[in-house]
Amino acid sequence: MEAGVEGARLYGDDPEDGVGAFGAFFLLLDDPEVYGLPPDPVVTTRDLGQIWGAAATAAGLVGAAVLGAIALGAR
Repeated sequence: MEAGVEGARLYGDDPEDGVGAFGAFFLLLDDPEVYGLPPDPVVTTRDLGQIWGAAATAAGLVGAAVLGAIALGAR
């Protein structure tokens, strides 16, 4: 008796996959998309510092514009 499934794959076990391994893995019998998983996973929080920096810059510019409008309107 032969055991096994043709095309079975481990998802999340590769430390070089863009996520750095999940800390767990999934045995998939079909493509990741069938299970609602991305084919090439990435860490979405890797750019979080850059995003917060851009938000802080935008908030500073809006604050400066409001202060400028108040200063010009007080004349």
